[in-house]
Amino acid sequence: MSFSLDHQDLRHRCQSLAYRIADDLAKRQRANGQFENPDFYAKAFAVNLWSRINPDQFSQNIERALDALNSEQPAETYHREFIEYALRDTPGIPRETIAEILRDTKHQCPDVANWQMLGLVNRHKRRAGLTSKLINLAHFAFILHRYWRTPVFFDRPNCFSTQYHAFCTALLTDSGNTRHQRIADRATALIAQLTGTHGYANLLGRGAGQSFGAACALYALTKKGYFEAADGVLFRIEDALLKSGQLPLNLLSPAPLSDTPGPDNPQTPGWYSYNRHDDYLAFTGYWLLKASQLPAVQDRKRPAPEIHDAAPIAQFSSPNYHAQMALCGRQGFDVSGVPVIVTGQGKSAHILMPPTGGEQAVPSLYGPASNPLPAIGEAAFSRFLSAGRVSDNRIDIRFELAGIVGHRQIDFQNTRVIISEHLPDHEADKVDLFRILIDSNAGLSQMAENTIICPEIGVKLTANAPLQIVQQAAFSAAGPATRISARQNHGNSANLTIAWGDSNA
Repeated sequence: MSFSLDHQDLRHRCQSLAYRIADDLAKRQRANGQFENPDFYAKAFAVNLWSRINPDQFSQNIERALDALNSEQPAETYHREFIEYALRDTPGIPRETIAEILRDTKHQCPDVANWQMLGLVNRHKRRAGLTSKLINLAHFAFILHRYWRTPVFFDRPNCFSTQYHAFCTALLTDSGNTRHQRIADRATALIAQLTGTHGYANLLGRGAGQSFGAACALYALTKKGYFEAADGVLFRIEDALLKSGQLPLNLLSPAPLSDTPGPDNPQTPGWYSYNRHDDYLAFTGYWLLKASQLPAVQDRKRPAPEIHDAAPIAQFSSPNYHAQMALCGRQGFDVSGVPVIVTGQGKSAHILMPPTGGEQAVPSLYGPASNPLPAIGEAAFSRFLSAGRVSDNRIDIRFELAGIVGHRQIDFQNTRVIISEHLPDHEADKVDLFRILIDSNAGLSQMAENTIICPEIGVKLTANAPLQIVQQAAFSAAGPATRISARQNHGNSANLTIAWGDSNA
């Protein structure tokens, strides 16, 4: 298949998804222009999507949404940057209408890269004078200084999220500025490296697995010519829609939208208190439609070289699995106590060790049981201290449990991953070691005291200590997960080996 046909196929599939989302949003819209569930910016992005697809067909939906936006009373959480971005990118909306909608609203300007980038783009679109250009140059310099560590965009200072890295990359990729494009080239190469052929585009950090991060990644990958990675991401979006009957907020755990979605509902993993289904639906549709309208790219690109040692993330790939970790951050959802592991390659690959933790700063399904570090029963849990590379294939993690500092070492090999744990000075047989989470669909079978296998995917877990499959509910970004722990009768050191290709697995 030629490069142009590759791109043509991607564009057609993106367009089909965007049209389906537009229809879904139209059905979900009420007579007053609002959606079934509360939203922050869904109406603005829906207006953009409907206007670009068919303004005549969706004229009533557009009019209702604009009326609802115009009558909305701004609150402290008013997402002005998002709303302004969507409206200024919508054809046919007069500047006066946008100004009326945004009247008496304040810029949020939080210390978050994607909001800052939106503010930069919005200022560029509404002003073209010399003063504005100078302000934009200074603002972009600030963004690079605070959030850009080649080839990584931090979500917040020293905190990485693949989802928000992809968002920032998509915004720059969509820019006509030459400098923006140079940075987008490097940032997109990182997305391609982390996505590989399996198509899971956003597995690390805040918002892991959510739909709009995948759509942003897809847009950047498609525009920059990483067709194999883009095809993988698009497959995951299509597959999630097929399984759930509609585009879910969380691609890693696709399910029909619950009547009571939110962090208190075990059927909606991947939700936090600020998530809104219609926001993510409209936002995803926006980027899918933009991807479908990209001109053909003949320069097919391959993934960039391995991530360099100084990067705040680590990854390792072999024919058997793909692993990645976030090595720095401020909160539990920023860092990786264990690697996220995708077993297999291509479209048949699936997640073995899912993204763990969640946004504990706000209500979520994630609690101490989702923390993949040692604990003492259900009362004392480890606190992540730091992580760093010892060598190309070895990571060392420092953690603290009940005032004692321990170490976890992770070795990546072609057919196995070895996790070694050492926690001195604690009473033996009291500490639950490892506490890693395995996707609940992996089909675990305990063959011996220290051996667990996953027959369907040919993976075996063995340890030099008794292993326990813990039935207590734990959640990951991919949904319910099974926890595996170990206790040593003598001391608190143990090794766990996860092996592929074993004849007994």
